[in-house]
Amino acid sequence: KTGLKPKLPHPYAYLPFAAGPRSCIGQKFALLETKIMLAMFIQRCNFDLVPGQKIVPEIKITMRPKYGLWTNILYPAKKIYDVFRAQGICGEPFIPLFGQLSELRKQRNNDASMIYHEELVKKHGNVYLFGLGPLTHLVANEPDLLADVFSRNKASNYTKTVEFSGVFVPLIGSHNLLVAEGSEHERARRMINPAFYHVNLKSMVSIITDRTAKAIESIISNEQKSKSADLQVLFNALTLSIIASSAFGTDFETNTHAKDVISRTFAQLLDITEYRSMYMINQIPFLSRLPFWGKKILDEGNRKVAEFVDQIITDRRQGQSSSLSNGPDLLDLLLSAVDDEGKPFNDQEIKDESLTFVLAGSETTGNLMVWMLYVLMTNENVLQACREEVDRV
Repeated sequence: KTGLKPKLPHPYAYLPFAAGPRSCIGQKFALLETKIMLAMFIQRCNFDLVPGQKIVPEIKITMRPKYGLWTNILYPAKKIYDVFRAQGICGEPFIPLFGQLSELRKQRNNDASMIYHEELVKKHGNVYLFGLGPLTHLVANEPDLLADVFSRNKASNYTKTVEFSGVFVPLIGSHNLLVAEGSEHERARRMINPAFYHVNLKSMVSIITDRTAKAIESIISNEQKSKSADLQVLFNALTLSIIASSAFGTDFETNTHAKDVISRTFAQLLDITEYRSMYMINQIPFLSRLPFWGKKILDEGNRKVAEFVDQIITDRRQGQSSSLSNGPDLLDLLLSAVDDEGKPFNDQEIKDESLTFVLAGSETTGNLMVWMLYVLMTNENVLQACREEVDRV
């Protein structure tokens, strides 16, 4: 009535998928992949929630100030906790060495970790302190604070911690966009950016449509055997197949070894890494080297994945393999990328970046698909509108 536009939501009111110097480099690929999968699924399939099924979200953003873990574990954590409290930031009680880790595990096992953090927000506000083992975390749900964290001119103030590297380096190496910092990250970012230009993404559409069509056919053929399907399992497997095929140029439908290494071994590595991280094993160097808590599984799995990717790179360099898409795939683009001085990635960098694509580009997009279908299943009018739009296109 006033002719004024309604107030737009704060740009950082949601997890910033494309904000700041560490914005998601694969955003365009993920959105293209998601649109194709969603269109194909809602065109050919009908979905209904299993009665009584509990749907539980889990998401949070935390920041942990850097401090030495080995020199006086307890003192730095308590000192940082006290400094934040002196600034008026509320939080859970400081518990030496353990923090709120046991309570978090308990809530996680009950599929209630999101509810747990929502209760903490009600109790302490949008910014609060939380102890994860011996580490003091600042949990941030305040858009203006996130705007500061993700701004390009503040990037040097927010760097990855040693404990973060302890979790991910054994899995995907250190020479990649997820772990690298400073000039190494900037160089890699500039070199990889062209891989996600629209002209290159178009050539990968064939992989997305082919894998999605096969997943749908599998559901239809199994419909008589089972009337229900776990969409999380389905879409995690589908998105893993898509990104791995794009990154490695390997047909996971016909290459049983590749399918075993990526689908089974890599998934097993993710599970064991999550387990070790929840018990603070990966974050404490001394504990991470001990031959317990799945260390043998982790080492053997990492060896198998490393050998597989090394062979994939060698085969492509020697012309013994080629892209499955209608143009260059991610592996081709990594092999051809050069920096400002004309220097290419070495094999270790290519391996680490490829594994990062697989890690970051599978479960994330799979989760997005699950939640979109959940929203559509619980909003019939929206689902119908989507179907009509797909039919028009």
